[in-house]
Amino acid sequence: MMGTACFPTNNVVLKPQNLSGNFSTLCDNVRCLRFLTPKPPHLRSSHSNLGNRAQLTSFSMSKATQLKVSQDALSSTEQSLSSSPRVIGEHDLLIVGPGVLGRLVAQKWRQEIPGSQVYGQTVSTDHHNELIQMGINPSKKWTEATHTFPNVIYCAPPSRTPDYAGNVRLAALSWNGEGSFLFTSSSAPYDCNDNGPCDEDSPVVPIGRSPGVDVLLKAENVVLEFGGCVLRLAGLYISLVGCKLLGSQNIVFYL
Repeated sequence: MMGTACFPTNNVVLKPQNLSGNFSTLCDNVRCLRFLTPKPPHLRSSHSNLGNRAQLTSFSMSKATQLKVSQDALSSTEQSLSSSPRVIGEHDLLIVGPGVLGRLVAQKWRQEIPGSQVYGQTVSTDHHNELIQMGINPSKKWTEATHTFPNVIYCAPPSRTPDYAGNVRLAALSWNGEGSFLFTSSSAPYDCNDNGPCDEDSPVVPIGRSPGVDVLLKAENVVLEFGGCVLRLAGLYISLVGCKLLGSQNIVFYL
């Protein structure tokens, strides 16, 4: 969570394309998330073209898979929740990086799809008790990579890992291709710095100009290779009003 706004977000027009499955358009504010029904079978992603990549197991929407949660980094509360293997349902969701944005998605998901389960994958156990109270099943890692989910959303920022694209690839391997795999990127890849209009047809920053943008572009390419969706969100900021930092009382950060 770092950096400051570089241009007014009201001039950015992003029109996400090819969002299907349970994910719908993330509109002007993430609070207005809406969800679609699962894709028809003929529109679902196929992993048969992944060549020598790890083969992913495909499930029909009527099937479920069991998930075992690692016990080596869980609190006593989590251990009680994970004492037996969990069954992954057809509308369940895995959130990789359930921070501010991920928690909003979890809240709307559970409201829109009653009976569904939301799982959160984190890099530490610091906020696991908070996630449990919100109805999110947290874990630091899964014991077996073969357990897959019908819906996966990647919300983790690149600042928490030295191999962002590699982590995104691991998340893609957690998707069974049934629903949607959505990667929440930002508008940083667009080569727009004159405060003018910016949309999905705007030019992209060339590889090599910005190391930070290179990280995002490489991660996006991984998602597209697996048949997932990339959503470049504008306006991912959090305002810390009244927080005294660097002599200012109104600080705006990227999420």
